[in-house]
Amino acid sequence: MKQKYILHHDHYYHTLKGQIGEGILVFYGVRQSEGGLGSVLGGIAKYAIPLVVMRCIFPHAKEAALRTFSDITKKGVKSALKSNSVGFLKNVGSEILNSTTGFPQTGRE
Repeated sequence: MKQKYILHHDHYYHTLKGQIGEGILVFYGVRQSEGGLGSVLGGIAKYAIPLVVMRCIFPHAKEAALRTFSDITKKGVKSALKSNSVGFLKNVGSEILNSTTGFPQTGRE
């Protein structure tokens, strides 16, 4: 005859009691004392990204904002934002490419 199994939580609690808290040791990794790839990338991010933002993005953002405000009266908000944001992204992209490669981008002709 089969018996119905009754789950007793106390049995599991006493069995797993040693694992609660500090019962099982866990490897957390080792702190890296020297530089590595993360250090190099962190240095690039620390110095290069603010330089790119200041030299490439801010001047074009100012121009795009001024053009957008002047176009709102003519075209409306949605179309002014749409057209000027596309132009802003193109200008920033070409500026970044010009500064990294040293060759001016000519565009499609």
